[in-house]
Amino acid sequence: MGLFAEIRRVYRTSKKAQDIAWNVYVARPCAAVMVAMLRRTPLTPNQVTILGVGVFAFCVAALILWRDWTGFFVAALILEFAYFIDCADGQLARLTGKTSEIGAYFDFLIDEFKALLLVGAVAIRVWLETSEPLWLVVGIGGAALVSIATSLTNFVRRPEYAGAEIKPGASARQPKMPRNPVKAALWLVQRTASFIVHYPSWFLFIALADLHPAFDGPKWFLYLFIGVYVLYVAKTGIGVVLRLGSPSFYKS
Repeated sequence: MGLFAEIRRVYRTSKKAQDIAWNVYVARPCAAVMVAMLRRTPLTPNQVTILGVGVFAFCVAALILWRDWTGFFVAALILEFAYFIDCADGQLARLTGKTSEIGAYFDFLIDEFKALLLVGAVAIRVWLETSEPLWLVVGIGGAALVSIATSLTNFVRRPEYAGAEIKPGASARQPKMPRNPVKAALWLVQRTASFIVHYPSWFLFIALADLHPAFDGPKWFLYLFIGVYVLYVAKTGIGVVLRLGSPSFYKS
């Protein structure tokens, strides 16, 4: 079997049945190249996940230490490579029959850890560029929001709260746009927010836009990413408070 035929076979047999567009057309095909090589090594899926964190650390270092447009672009490339490795761990697990529930939760934990590091690193970069302490506050607030959002997500996915167990990856299964105009508008807002939360889908493009002198890529990343987390924490937190704080909760 030729190399390209092998990669195609790996991709078809290891991809998810439902996935977001960036994964289907970019990330998973690239990850399939890695998986085609990794499957012949003793590396386990969890070890590949840890390897991705090590690569992501170079992205964080580039963001903080290499403070010009070239450094931001290189950091974006490293980020994408780390994400391809992140896709490869799940594909390797499915291909080799080494999937596990704890592995899926470990992958979710690492994803949120990387999001926290990314927000902090970009905020530190902007602070070092501008010497404005406000951006340190933004970084601390952004990291806190990511942590709170992770805790809220774990809470509302509990079967005791949701009524059924919601496993990591369920958020990738997006429903179709409803016909009702109001519901369609809400659906569009939710899809846009989901896209922004999945930063590997667009971080490279914001780094390319940063090449233009009038566009400040790091700041725009913080505006968009932290803004969506603010909305998510507010929406989900208010929902939990209203549901559990209502006297009728004890009657259900």
